[in-house]
Amino acid sequence: MSTSWTVYIILTFVIIYHHVIYTGIMLWLGKRSQPASKQDNKTEPHTTSPKHLPSVAILIPAHNEEDFIEDKLSNLLMLDYPPAQLSVWICCDGCSDKTAEIIQTWKEKFTQAGIRLECKVESENLGKVVRINQLLGQVQGSVDLIAMSDVSALLSIDALLQATSSFRDPTIGALTCNYLLAEATAGERQYWQLQNTIRQTESHLGSVMGGNGAFYIVRAPLFSRLPEDTINDDFIQTMLVIKQGYQVQFNHFINSVELSPSSEQITYQRRQRIGAGNLQQLIRCRFVFRHSHSGARWLFASGKALRTLMPFILVSYFLLSLSLSIQGSTAAIVLTALQILGYLLSALPLIGIKNKLINKLHYFVSGYVASLVGMVRFLLGHFQDGWRHIPPVSSYQAQSTQLLKRGSDLLLSVTGLLITLPLWPLIALLIKLDSPGPVFYRQMRVGKICEQHVELFEVIKFRSMSANAESNSGAAWALKNDPRITGIGHFLRATRLDELPQFINVLKGDMSLIGPRPERPEFCGRLQNALPFYLERTAGLKPGLTGLAQVNQGYDNNLDDVKNKIGWDHAYALALSSPLQWLKMDIAIIFKTIYIMVRKRGQ
Repeated sequence: MSTSWTVYIILTFVIIYHHVIYTGIMLWLGKRSQPASKQDNKTEPHTTSPKHLPSVAILIPAHNEEDFIEDKLSNLLMLDYPPAQLSVWICCDGCSDKTAEIIQTWKEKFTQAGIRLECKVESENLGKVVRINQLLGQVQGSVDLIAMSDVSALLSIDALLQATSSFRDPTIGALTCNYLLAEATAGERQYWQLQNTIRQTESHLGSVMGGNGAFYIVRAPLFSRLPEDTINDDFIQTMLVIKQGYQVQFNHFINSVELSPSSEQITYQRRQRIGAGNLQQLIRCRFVFRHSHSGARWLFASGKALRTLMPFILVSYFLLSLSLSIQGSTAAIVLTALQILGYLLSALPLIGIKNKLINKLHYFVSGYVASLVGMVRFLLGHFQDGWRHIPPVSSYQAQSTQLLKRGSDLLLSVTGLLITLPLWPLIALLIKLDSPGPVFYRQMRVGKICEQHVELFEVIKFRSMSANAESNSGAAWALKNDPRITGIGHFLRATRLDELPQFINVLKGDMSLIGPRPERPEFCGRLQNALPFYLERTAGLKPGLTGLAQVNQGYDNNLDDVKNKIGWDHAYALALSSPLQWLKMDIAIIFKTIYIMVRKRGQ
C-alpha cells in the first residue's frame, strides 16, 4: 500500500472518529449521566446557613452594553444569595454609549439590597482580558469565589446557591453551566444543545474542557491572570484550574441565557474569533497531554484538539482525494464526488435555497470555513490584542459576500493572468524601446483600513510615465495630455493594460479585483482633511484593480474628481451587504471595464 493511501485511510478514520464515534459516545453517555431533577443532585443547595456561605465576587467587563445592562443588573439583584456575601464589579472598557451612566442609576438599588456594586470607568478600550486582570486585582484575596458573566447573559435565580453547593467537594476548582440562546438560528441553537450534552459527559468523566463566558465560577486562589493577547479567556481560565490539579464541573441545573441576537453575520464573526482562539489554546493548553488524569488527555484530544485541526484535515482530505482520483482510483473518485456534492449543497443557502437538511449542512460547513479563516488570520498575526468587543469595520458586508468575493478574486485573477500573460513580453519590449527605465513601476498605496491599523502595499504596474517623472514636482495627479506620459504609456492607459500586473497584488491579497481606487499615502491626509468620509471608502474593503468609480470616471485630475468618486465608492460598499446585489454590481463593472479597454476610453 502506498504512503498516500495509508495517509488517506488514517484521515478517513480521524474524520469518522471525531464526528461519529466520539460524538456518539459523548451523547450516549451524556443522556445516561444527566440527572432527571434537582432532587437527584448529590448536594442540597438550600441547607447551608447564609452566614456560612462563601463570599462571591461577580466580575463583568463591559463595552457599549446599554441595550442589555439594565436587564443584567436587574437579574443580579434577583439572585437568591445572601447580599452580604455578594459583590458585583463592572469595568466599562472605553464605553462610548450610556452604559456607565445607567450603572450609576442602579447603584442606589444595590445599596438598598445590601449588595456591593462597583463600577470602574476607563476611557480607553484595551480589551476584555486587560479589564478582567484589572478587576481581579481588586477582589483577589478578599473573596472565596470569583464568577465571570457576560452582560448579555441572564442567570437562573439559584445559580450561586447551586454553584456554592457544588464547591463543597474540595476537588472541584471551577464550575460551568448550561448555555441557552434567547434568539438564534436553528443551527446555532442545535449546536449549543449538543455542546451542553457533551459538557455534561466531560464533567461525568472527570473535567469539562473549558468554561463559557456567559457564566463560570472559580475558587479565588485558582483564578489566574492571563496574557493580554488571550482570545478565548473563558476556556483558558478554566483549563488552568485543571493544570493546578482540580476538576472543572458542569452543573446542569444552572442556566445562562444569551439575550444578544445571533444573526448569520454575528455567528460567522464569532466563529472566526473562536477558531483563532482554539488554535491559540491548543498551543497554550498542551500541558493537558502531560496531565496525570488520562481522561483529560482523551477528552481534550478527541474534542477540542480535533475540532481545531478538523478544517485543515478536511482540506487535506479533499486534496488527497482529488490526487488519488486523478490517478484513476474508483473509490477516490466516488469520495471526491461526494465531497464536492456536499460542499455544493452546503452553499445553496447563499443563493436562497434552503430546507432543514441543507441548513444543517450549511451551518456545519460554514462553521469550519469561519474557523479556518480565523486560524489563518491568527497565524498571519491578527488577534494580537486578544478579544475586544468591537465589531470589525467590515461588518456591513455579508459573510457570504466576503467569501464569494475573495473566491472570485482568486479565480478571475488567475484566469486573467493566464489569458494576458502572452501580452506581457510584447508590452515589456515596447516600454523598453519607447523610453529608458524599468518595465514595471512600483508605488506605495493605501490598502484596507482595519480596526487597529491601515494596510500599506506596493502596487505593481507597467510603467506608463518617463522614469523619475516626479523627481522635480513631487507627488502630483496625472493631467490630460500629461507630458510625463510616454508614447506607449498613452496606449497602455487608454486600454488599461498598464494595470495587468496588479493581478499579482490581487493574488497576494493586497487588493481585490473590484473596489475603490488605491490612493497614495501622500494624498490621503490632504484628501481626508478636504473631503469628509474620504478614508472610509476603504474601511474593511480592499482597493480594486477596477471599480464602480473607475469605470464611471477616469483618473483623478483634481479635487472635484475625487469628490465625485467618493459617492461611487460608497455606493459600491452598500452593495456588499447582499451577495445578489454584489454579484450584479461586479458583473456590470467587469463588462464595463472590458468595454473601456476595447474602446480605449481609459486615461
